[in-house]
Amino acid sequence: MDDELQEVRDNFFCGNLQKALQLCESTKSSNDITQSECDATLARACLSLGLFDRLKAMQNSECPGQKAAAMMAILTKSKNETQRTAAKDRLVTLAKETQDMSCSALAANAMAFAGDWNDACQMAQNHPTLEMQALRVFILLLCNNANMAEKQLHEMAGNNDDSSSFRMAQAAVHLATGNPEEAYLTYCDLSTQFPAVDGDDGSGSVLLQTGKGVANMQRGMYTEAVEDLVRANTAAPNDPDVLVNLCCCMTHLKKKEEFGTYYAKLEAVCPAHPYVVKTQGITTAFTRFKASMSA
Repeated sequence: MDDELQEVRDNFFCGNLQKALQLCESTKSSNDITQSECDATLARACLSLGLFDRLKAMQNSECPGQKAAAMMAILTKSKNETQRTAAKDRLVTLAKETQDMSCSALAANAMAFAGDWNDACQMAQNHPTLEMQALRVFILLLCNNANMAEKQLHEMAGNNDDSSSFRMAQAAVHLATGNPEEAYLTYCDLSTQFPAVDGDDGSGSVLLQTGKGVANMQRGMYTEAVEDLVRANTAAPNDPDVLVNLCCCMTHLKKKEEFGTYYAKLEAVCPAHPYVVKTQGITTAFTRFKASMSA
């Protein structure tokens, strides 16, 4: 029997968020469980697209996944620490009480953001679906545990190796374990198979273009990486992941003026980004050292 949400999932996980949202809106599910996942995926697409007015209306939704997405919006966008903490606590509680997969995925992300790696992995492990196993791979990579991530990937293999969630996890493991050529080919294949807009040139979503750029950087092909990342930047000029990778490319290519442009934009749109914080810390350290030498 065909999985009626496979197309929705494939487009969502390879970054075709607008297309995934439209598919969710047009899909008529055959049962309540499938409809709940569809509604939750729609909410998660709204979260990624920054459609906060729609998410605000989901705070009292009967669908746990939509409630969780509304809480995640508060957690990621509120400047009030008390509000963020309360949203995270409510999100984790909702995930534990409902055992809903979409709630658990967002709760695991929230835990990972907070550096609670063990809890995040356990939350993802509680659901044996391919998407949650893929999430566990990404969490393991975030805490620099490539060996465990590779092991998890092997355990996933054979279930649905053509799905975008498995192949995105596979590409990420290739990048982490020193095989950028295979990662690049995977991102290219996904770009062709799942175009962001039907009939486009195969460049792929912003997520896939960024992946291709990172793979090209690891291959030492910085000029090609810039081409991938500039396309991504044109589509999403405020995306921090695109901007930080453009900064890295410009550093390697010794293009100081272009580096300054992209760094200034990154600093403006995401001042708390680790790259910005670390760079500013180095600048501050040199300033203090210079002052101490002249004192």
